Amino acid sequence: MAKIKKSKKIASFFIKLSIILAILASIGLGGYFILDRAIIPSYFGKYGIKSMSDLVQMVRVMHNAPDEKVFIKNPYTKENEVSALSKLESAGIPVYNGAIEFSKIADNDYEITEEAKQGLFVSDKEMTAIIAQMFKSDYLLSVEFFKNLDYFDTLSIEAKEIIINFNKEHSETDGDYCFSNEAHVSFTIKLDTQVAQSTMAKKMDVPFFLLNLIMPDFLYMTTSYDVKIQEDGSYKISNAEIGVNGRTPKQSEILLNILLTFIFSAEDEMTIAKLGETFGAALNDGMNILGNIRFCETKLAGEKVKGIMVSVKPEVE
Repeated sequence: MAKIKKSKKIASFFIKLSIILAILASIGLGGYFILDRAIIPSYFGKYGIKSMSDLVQMVRVMHNAPDEKVFIKNPYTKENEVSALSKLESAGIPVYNGAIEFSKIADNDYEITEEAKQGLFVSDKEMTAIIAQMFKSDYLLSVEFFKNLDYFDTLSIEAKEIIINFNKEHSETDGDYCFSNEAHVSFTIKLDTQVAQSTMAKKMDVPFFLLNLIMPDFLYMTTSYDVKIQEDGSYKISNAEIGVNGRTPKQSEILLNILLTFIFSAEDEMTIAKLGETFGAALNDGMNILGNIRFCETKLAGEKVKGIMVSVKPEVE
């Protein structure tokens, strides 16, 4: 029943959008004034779209994907992926044919070296490479939140960057490493929605071109949040925000609220902040699947490098 209501809501949105586009194609200045001040607020006010400028801004945010070379400040390379896999494999973590076997890690089906039990440093770029492999695997489909998310299995997700700025006021130094349990984390993913669009259009009986108006083929999402690692190893996430296509969270707000109404039912009571916290928790769980972590900074080749220190989980007896 909830899915039927959701489909009707989405279909209603596209019907209204079609009407607006039809009016736009045939109006003069007076008609534009009526459209801007009366029709748009009436049709789309509940989505936060109260004027033509709001509608235009939403479309710009949606369809103006940034240049990765300018937008992504901390990209990982193939070398980072190779070094990450080498570290994990040397520690005894299951890696096969250049791919991390997350299912075996989740089941504790592996043995680690004594050295890895003391700690394993993984840089922020190596972390991104590890999370990128996680997105390519089926591991997230086993996570309750994503397992129950409509069309999640039709999305192609690429991890692009992770940026860690830990709280140095609550840090301590041990040898060559500076540690902290508090940090501000930002990570960016790229969504390929082309298969999802096709699947949604068929299931909802909505013309594909209309669905493409609200859902572009590619979308970048940047989630940022403050995180504190508790004494028991759990995470406390706060101040979560999401930006789309390199825009600020405020500029992305209208688009995100619309996407939330499409993806989640009213019973889920999902908000942008809650979604940001959920993505943050997913990233934390992705790191934590390797073991207990602490944020840290060290010097490599004369440069400061941020990342995490992993105390790799021993096998279950």
